[in-house]
Amino acid sequence: MHTIALFGGQDPQGLTAKLTHALLEACEGTHEFIDLNQLTLRPDRRGEANPALDALEQKLAAADVWVLASPTYFGTVAGTLKQALDCLRPRLTRMTHQGDTLPGKYKGKVYLTITSCFASGLENTFTHQTDACLTMLDKAMAAAGLRKAGELILPGTWNAHAIPETKIAQAQALAAKLPAKVRRDNETMKRYLLLFGMIAIMALATMGIQLLIPATTMNFWTRYASFVLIFFVLLAGILHYATFVRHKHR
Repeated sequence: MHTIALFGGQDPQGLTAKLTHALLEACEGTHEFIDLNQLTLRPDRRGEANPALDALEQKLAAADVWVLASPTYFGTVAGTLKQALDCLRPRLTRMTHQGDTLPGKYKGKVYLTITSCFASGLENTFTHQTDACLTMLDKAMAAAGLRKAGELILPGTWNAHAIPETKIAQAQALAAKLPAKVRRDNETMKRYLLLFGMIAIMALATMGIQLLIPATTMNFWTRYASFVLIFFVLLAGILHYATFVRHKHR
């Protein structure tokens, strides 16, 4: 397995880069760390050679896992990494005649994201400072058809000089799971089991709530209507959590 990391922060010796190196060193097989600050990338232009972008794409094509690492700057991705993704966009995706963006030739590859912020873990949990950064990276990779293997968030970097051992352990645990992610071991079955478990728990919770409110079980139609309404509210809450509050801020 070959893992490649694209680092877009301003300091290749900083904490975000160090956490990225910690993950790479724990990965099975070979790995490469690319400091995008050392590259001069530009978009493709018709009739012009683009050797820098060609070389970067060749490295990405040879990798089984992509790691996208960037501190959170002004609530979003560092400009260097954003520029690289913008330049690569036509090579990662394909466009239909209607202008729809579809996954390109790297569909099915695996990626993970790493970011950091000055805010403490508790503060980031409530203010979601890293969400926009991670969401932007996820959106780009989803458009390219890549599968997410996980994410690492390093909060509290203000005046910090070392990575907490707990974060090193998280990086190592995530690296250990990557080979299975690349092989797609039991992913389909896991999704079905997760869906079944979620529905079973929601149905049980809905019936429990109905028992607490006798008026909802007076007859068949009130029982049916209340079940649908309560189930919908619970489902909406879970989907909201999965969409907006899924990142591990701490």
